Amino acid sequence: MHESQIEHVLEELRALQNRFSKISDSSIPSLDGADRAKFKRLVIESKCLIDGGLGTTNDFSVPLLQLQNLRGFGAWNPPTPDELLEAVALVEGGLNQVRRKRVQLEKAPSESTLQVYVDAQRILQLQALKTPEWDLRKLVRLLHEINLAHVNEMHMATAMLVRAVTDHVSPILGCRVFSEVANNYTAPRSFSDQMKHLDGSMRKVADMHLHQQVRKSEVLPSAAQVDFKAALDVLLAEILRILQ
Repeated sequence: MHESQIEHVLEELRALQNRFSKISDSSIPSLDGADRAKFKRLVIESKCLIDGGLGTTNDFSVPLLQLQNLRGFGAWNPPTPDELLEAVALVEGGLNQVRRKRVQLEKAPSESTLQVYVDAQRILQLQALKTPEWDLRKLVRLLHEINLAHVNEMHMATAMLVRAVTDHVSPILGCRVFSEVANNYTAPRSFSDQMKHLDGSMRKVADMHLHQQVRKSEVLPSAAQVDFKAALDVLLAEILRILQ
Protein backbone atom coordinates (compact mmCIF):
# COMPACT_ATOMS: atom_id res chain seq x y z
CA MET A 1 0.00 0.00 0.00
CA HIS A 2 2.74 2.48 0.98
CA GLU A 3 4.67 1.76 -2.23
CA SER A 4 1.86 2.59 -4.65
CA GLN A 5 1.02 5.77 -2.74
CA ILE A 6 4.67 6.90 -2.70
CA GLU A 7 4.93 6.13 -6.42
CA HIS A 8 1.91 8.37 -7.07
CA VAL A 9 3.41 11.26 -5.07
CA LEU A 10 6.73 10.76 -6.87
CA GLU A 11 5.04 11.03 -10.27
CA GLU A 12 3.41 14.30 -9.22
CA LEU A 13 6.74 15.71 -8.01
CA ARG A 14 8.46 14.78 -11.26
CA ALA A 15 5.70 16.49 -13.22
CA LEU A 16 6.53 19.77 -11.45
CA GLN A 17 9.98 19.78 -13.10
CA ASN A 18 8.36 21.05 -16.30
CA ARG A 19 6.40 23.78 -14.52
CA PHE A 20 9.21 26.28 -13.82
CA SER A 21 9.13 29.55 -15.73
CA LYS A 22 10.85 32.96 -15.66
CA ILE A 23 9.01 36.19 -15.03
CA SER A 24 11.77 38.06 -16.92
CA ASP A 25 14.98 37.17 -18.75
CA SER A 26 17.03 37.98 -15.66
CA SER A 27 14.89 36.15 -13.11
CA ILE A 28 15.46 32.73 -11.57
CA PRO A 29 13.05 30.01 -12.80
CA SER A 30 10.14 29.74 -10.39
CA LEU A 31 6.90 27.86 -9.83
CA ASP A 32 3.65 29.79 -9.70
CA GLY A 33 1.68 30.01 -6.46
CA ALA A 34 -0.45 26.90 -7.04
CA ASP A 35 2.55 24.76 -7.93
CA ARG A 36 4.55 26.03 -4.96
CA ALA A 37 1.70 25.03 -2.67
CA LYS A 38 1.49 21.66 -4.43
CA PHE A 39 5.22 21.12 -3.94
CA LYS A 40 4.90 21.65 -0.19
CA ARG A 41 1.88 19.34 0.02
CA LEU A 42 3.68 16.59 -1.87
CA VAL A 43 6.79 16.87 0.33
CA ILE A 44 4.63 16.57 3.46
CA GLU A 45 2.66 13.63 2.03
CA SER A 46 5.81 11.79 0.94
CA LYS A 47 7.40 12.27 4.38
CA CYS A 48 4.30 10.86 6.10
CA LEU A 49 4.17 7.87 3.72
CA ILE A 50 7.88 7.09 4.10
CA ASP A 51 7.51 7.40 7.89
CA GLY A 52 4.64 4.91 7.66
CA GLY A 53 6.78 2.43 5.75
CA LEU A 54 10.10 2.88 7.58
CA GLY A 55 9.24 4.49 10.92
CA THR A 56 9.91 8.09 11.87
CA THR A 57 13.63 7.55 12.53
CA ASN A 58 14.73 6.99 8.95
CA ASP A 59 17.42 8.73 6.90
CA PHE A 60 15.05 10.17 4.29
CA SER A 61 12.49 11.95 6.46
CA VAL A 62 14.92 14.42 8.10
CA PRO A 63 16.00 16.11 4.83
CA LEU A 64 12.38 15.98 3.62
CA LEU A 65 11.40 17.76 6.83
CA GLN A 66 13.94 20.48 6.01
CA LEU A 67 12.38 20.93 2.56
CA GLN A 68 8.95 20.96 4.17
CA ASN A 69 10.02 23.88 6.36
CA LEU A 70 11.49 26.12 3.65
CA ARG A 71 11.19 29.79 4.54
CA GLY A 72 8.49 30.82 2.13
CA PHE A 73 6.88 30.45 -1.24
CA GLY A 74 6.96 33.94 -2.77
CA ALA A 75 8.10 34.60 -6.35
CA TRP A 76 11.76 34.88 -5.31
CA ASN A 77 11.77 32.17 -2.62
CA PRO A 78 12.18 28.36 -2.69
CA PRO A 79 11.53 25.85 -4.06
CA THR A 80 14.24 26.19 -6.67
CA PRO A 81 14.70 23.64 -9.46
CA ASP A 82 17.59 22.12 -7.48
CA GLU A 83 15.42 21.75 -4.38
CA LEU A 84 12.75 20.04 -6.42
CA LEU A 85 15.38 17.63 -7.78
CA GLU A 86 16.51 16.99 -4.20
CA ALA A 87 12.93 16.22 -3.15
CA VAL A 88 12.50 13.79 -6.06
CA ALA A 89 15.77 12.02 -5.19
CA LEU A 90 14.85 11.72 -1.50
CA VAL A 91 11.42 10.28 -2.28
CA GLU A 92 12.98 7.84 -4.77
CA GLY A 93 15.44 6.75 -2.07
CA GLY A 94 12.68 6.36 0.50
CA LEU A 95 10.60 4.31 -1.94
CA ASN A 96 13.55 2.00 -2.67
CA GLN A 97 14.11 1.49 1.06
CA VAL A 98 10.41 0.70 1.64
CA ARG A 99 10.67 -1.92 -1.11
CA ARG A 100 13.80 -3.43 0.45
CA LYS A 101 12.12 -3.61 3.83
CA ARG A 102 9.14 -5.45 2.36
CA VAL A 103 11.42 -7.95 0.63
CA GLN A 104 13.19 -8.54 3.97
CA LEU A 105 9.85 -9.08 5.71
CA GLU A 106 8.86 -11.62 3.07
CA LYS A 107 12.03 -13.54 3.90
CA ALA A 108 11.54 -13.10 7.66
CA PRO A 109 9.66 -16.20 8.90
CA SER A 110 12.57 -17.85 10.75
CA GLU A 111 10.46 -20.86 11.74
CA SER A 112 10.11 -21.81 8.06
CA THR A 113 12.84 -23.85 6.40
CA LEU A 114 11.69 -22.68 2.98
CA GLN A 115 13.70 -20.11 1.05
CA VAL A 116 12.03 -17.50 -1.09
CA TYR A 117 10.79 -18.79 -4.42
CA VAL A 118 11.86 -15.75 -6.48
CA ASP A 119 15.20 -14.16 -5.64
CA ALA A 120 14.75 -10.74 -4.04
CA GLN A 121 17.43 -9.15 -6.22
CA ARG A 122 15.66 -10.43 -9.34
CA ILE A 123 12.48 -8.68 -8.22
CA LEU A 124 14.37 -5.44 -7.53
CA GLN A 125 15.95 -5.62 -10.99
CA LEU A 126 12.50 -5.88 -12.58
CA GLN A 127 11.17 -3.03 -10.43
CA ALA A 128 14.00 -0.81 -11.61
CA LEU A 129 13.21 -1.35 -15.29
CA LYS A 130 11.37 1.48 -17.04
CA THR A 131 10.05 0.56 -20.48
CA PRO A 132 7.60 2.55 -22.62
CA GLU A 133 5.97 -0.59 -24.01
CA TRP A 134 5.37 -2.75 -20.93
CA ASP A 135 4.04 -1.98 -17.46
CA LEU A 136 5.74 -4.49 -15.14
CA ARG A 137 3.85 -3.63 -11.95
CA LYS A 138 1.53 -6.62 -12.15
CA LEU A 139 4.46 -8.97 -12.87
CA VAL A 140 6.34 -7.65 -9.84
CA ARG A 141 3.24 -8.05 -7.67
CA LEU A 142 2.74 -11.63 -8.85
CA LEU A 143 6.35 -12.43 -7.91
CA HIS A 144 5.86 -10.95 -4.44
CA GLU A 145 2.71 -13.02 -3.99
CA ILE A 146 4.56 -16.17 -5.06
CA ASN A 147 7.12 -15.54 -2.32
CA LEU A 148 4.42 -14.88 0.26
CA ALA A 149 2.55 -18.05 -0.71
CA HIS A 150 5.74 -20.13 -0.71
CA VAL A 151 7.10 -19.08 2.69
CA ASN A 152 3.66 -19.74 4.18
CA GLU A 153 3.60 -23.22 2.57
CA MET A 154 0.60 -22.39 0.39
CA HIS A 155 1.77 -24.80 -2.31
CA MET A 156 -1.38 -24.89 -4.44
CA ALA A 157 -1.44 -21.08 -4.58
CA THR A 158 2.27 -21.10 -5.48
CA ALA A 159 1.67 -23.33 -8.49
CA MET A 160 -1.27 -21.24 -9.67
CA LEU A 161 0.69 -18.00 -9.36
CA VAL A 162 3.68 -19.38 -11.27
CA ARG A 163 1.31 -20.36 -14.05
CA ALA A 164 -0.17 -16.85 -13.98
CA VAL A 165 3.31 -15.38 -14.45
CA THR A 166 4.01 -17.50 -17.53
CA ASP A 167 0.70 -16.50 -19.10
CA HIS A 168 1.30 -12.84 -18.22
CA VAL A 169 4.77 -12.40 -19.74
CA SER A 170 4.37 -14.17 -23.09
CA PRO A 171 3.82 -10.92 -25.10
CA ILE A 172 7.15 -9.53 -23.85
CA LEU A 173 8.81 -12.46 -25.62
CA GLY A 174 6.82 -11.78 -28.79
CA CYS A 175 4.43 -14.70 -28.28
CA ARG A 176 0.66 -14.90 -27.97
CA VAL A 177 0.62 -17.77 -25.44
CA PHE A 178 3.31 -19.44 -23.35
CA SER A 179 3.28 -22.67 -25.39
CA GLU A 180 4.75 -20.57 -28.22
CA VAL A 181 7.55 -19.46 -25.89
CA ALA A 182 8.27 -23.10 -25.05
CA ASN A 183 8.21 -24.36 -28.64
CA ASN A 184 8.89 -21.48 -31.05
CA TYR A 185 10.95 -18.84 -29.24
CA THR A 186 14.41 -18.45 -30.75
CA ALA A 187 16.83 -19.27 -27.95
CA PRO A 188 19.49 -21.82 -26.96
CA ARG A 189 18.22 -25.32 -26.27
CA SER A 190 18.94 -24.97 -22.55
CA PHE A 191 16.44 -22.08 -22.37
CA SER A 192 13.86 -23.93 -24.45
CA ASP A 193 14.14 -27.02 -22.22
CA GLN A 194 13.42 -24.93 -19.13
CA MET A 195 10.43 -23.30 -20.81
CA LYS A 196 9.07 -26.70 -21.85
CA HIS A 197 9.42 -27.75 -18.21
CA LEU A 198 7.27 -24.78 -17.19
CA ASP A 199 4.76 -25.30 -19.99
CA GLY A 200 4.53 -29.05 -19.39
CA SER A 201 5.09 -30.13 -15.80
CA MET A 202 4.30 -26.83 -14.09
CA ARG A 203 1.13 -26.20 -16.08
CA LYS A 204 -0.14 -29.74 -15.41
CA VAL A 205 0.47 -29.40 -11.68
CA ALA A 206 -1.26 -26.00 -11.58
CA ASP A 207 -4.18 -27.26 -13.68
CA MET A 208 -4.59 -30.27 -11.41
CA HIS A 209 -5.00 -28.07 -8.35
CA LEU A 210 -7.13 -25.52 -10.19
CA HIS A 211 -9.61 -27.93 -11.75
CA GLN A 212 -9.64 -31.14 -9.67
CA GLN A 213 -13.08 -31.60 -8.09
CA VAL A 214 -13.60 -32.86 -4.54
CA ARG A 215 -12.80 -36.55 -3.95
CA LYS A 216 -13.22 -39.03 -1.09
CA SER A 217 -9.56 -38.69 -0.19
CA GLU A 218 -6.84 -36.20 -0.96
CA VAL A 219 -3.08 -35.84 -0.55
CA LEU A 220 -1.98 -32.23 -0.30
CA PRO A 221 1.01 -31.08 -2.38
CA SER A 222 4.48 -30.62 -0.91
CA ALA A 223 7.00 -27.88 -1.68
CA ALA A 224 8.87 -30.32 -3.92
CA GLN A 225 5.80 -30.82 -6.13
CA VAL A 226 5.63 -27.12 -7.02
CA ASP A 227 9.37 -26.43 -7.21
CA PHE A 228 9.91 -24.70 -10.54
CA LYS A 229 12.18 -21.98 -9.11
CA ALA A 230 15.11 -22.54 -11.48
CA ALA A 231 13.01 -22.53 -14.65
CA LEU A 232 11.10 -19.44 -13.51
CA ASP A 233 14.36 -17.60 -12.81
CA VAL A 234 15.62 -18.47 -16.29
CA LEU A 235 12.43 -16.94 -17.72
CA LEU A 236 12.78 -13.78 -15.65
CA ALA A 237 16.44 -13.43 -16.64
CA GLU A 238 15.46 -13.55 -20.31
CA ILE A 239 12.86 -10.84 -19.74
CA LEU A 240 15.52 -8.67 -18.11
CA ARG A 241 17.92 -9.29 -20.99
CA ILE A 242 15.33 -8.21 -23.54
CA LEU A 243 14.15 -5.10 -21.71
CA GLN A 244 17.46 -3.71 -20.45
